[in-house]
Amino acid sequence: MDILIESTKNFENDLEKFTDTEKFKIIKEMNRYFELLSADNDLLYKNSEQLRNIKLNHFYDSTIYSLKINDEQRIILTIDDDPIFGCILITLFRMVNIEDAQKAYNAIAEFIYQDFIVEENQELKVHSC
Repeated sequence: MDILIESTKNFENDLEKFTDTEKFKIIKEMNRYFELLSADNDLLYKNSEQLRNIKLNHFYDSTIYSLKINDEQRIILTIDDDPIFGCILITLFRMVNIEDAQKAYNAIAEFIYQDFIVEENQELKVHSC
């Protein structure tokens, strides 16, 4: 399955704070994980976590994850399987220190699901009209 990777301006700005050598290591590690995704979905998910339980309805869950790049940095991203186009869409939202991961994760959840109130440890429920 093809993988399409998009990045936000915030992610690009976060990445710019690193030296070229550090950026190379970060990108190399990201690519390693994304190659795992194309071979075996479970391997990527074992190295990432959802920092909060967000349920959209009975059929869909949130696709926001925190991916461990190294002991200090996490990437907040979404992983969406698009069966219509036969690809996996990965959107890179933020690159943050581990101590800022929860705050960034919550901010992205609020942005993505802005029509819904996102409260700590609360499940979101989306109902169709």
